[in-house]
Amino acid sequence: MEVEQTPQRPARPFDWHTPFLDCLLREELPEDQAEAHRIARRAKSYVIYGKSKELYRRSLTGILQRCITIEEGRKLLEDLHSGACGHHAAPRTLIGNAFQQGFYWPTAITDAVELVRSCHGC
Repeated sequence: MEVEQTPQRPARPFDWHTPFLDCLLREELPEDQAEAHRIARRAKSYVIYGKSKELYRRSLTGILQRCITIEEGRKLLEDLHSGACGHHAAPRTLIGNAFQQGFYWPTAITDAVELVRSCHGC
């Protein structure tokens, strides 16, 4: 006896913006009620833009910042800090430069402090 399997949607790697995409695109919230309330409240600051359905965050000034993964954010900070034009800046300066270029990820401050503390060139 053969059992037909229903096709499942492909598994996506989990990242910080996955719950926001689920909330905005599919109107799905997590099972945990406290987490669902937190996601629904914070999702008001995010918007889906373009055909590629990328997640953007509205800054306080109304500018849209493209949401990137934490790994992409760390690579961006490394390039800004010690890249070809890097000047080994302080954490807040690095974050300001990254956000001015139109990128956002929630652990930016922690990542920048960790990068500056572990930099041998500084």
